[in-house]
Amino acid sequence: MPEAQTPPRRRRLAAFGAALPLLLVAGWFASTKVARMLSNAAIQAPVGRPLPAFRLTARDGRVWSDADLRGRQAVLHFFRSRCEGCEAEASAMRQLERALDPARVVLLHVMTDAVLGFPAELAAATLAQTQFQRPVLMADAAFVAALQSVRWSTVTPVTYVVDSAGMIRGGLRGVQTVASVQQALAANE
Repeated sequence: MPEAQTPPRRRRLAAFGAALPLLLVAGWFASTKVARMLSNAAIQAPVGRPLPAFRLTARDGRVWSDADLRGRQAVLHFFRSRCEGCEAEASAMRQLERALDPARVVLLHVMTDAVLGFPAELAAATLAQTQFQRPVLMADAAFVAALQSVRWSTVTPVTYVVDSAGMIRGGLRGVQTVASVQQALAANE
């Protein structure tokens, strides 16, 4: 290479080297935004459709099915271990357990640990920490896939609101409050 071309090439490399951190940060933000849009779309996909048929076992051994929810509104609260948002939301979910009339609204916590392959000991520790009093169902891959897709099962907390006719009326992503869930229920009575 002629020596005359070396300094411009070095300047271009130096400029690229200086811009690289900015390009990486911009790429990270863009990919994060796309992933969030895709997961939000997956969470909203079942809204307006009937709740899929399911049979899941609660931690107390009772088997729950979609038929158990007919005639009442339902709140399906998806959570998992190793989820900061789930930990932050647990207190509000315990308050919601006390606030909701079980004759009108069924609140089911749905734990996705088994779908994610988490050890049973971790799930047990998380359940002990949450101290939920309403049924905690252990989700299987088929149920998660029927709602939002197994690939997005790490996106938690997610709360679905189901009307008394069994139609999914809302998909709430992220940490919820008692008021936000009650508002979603009221909007879909």
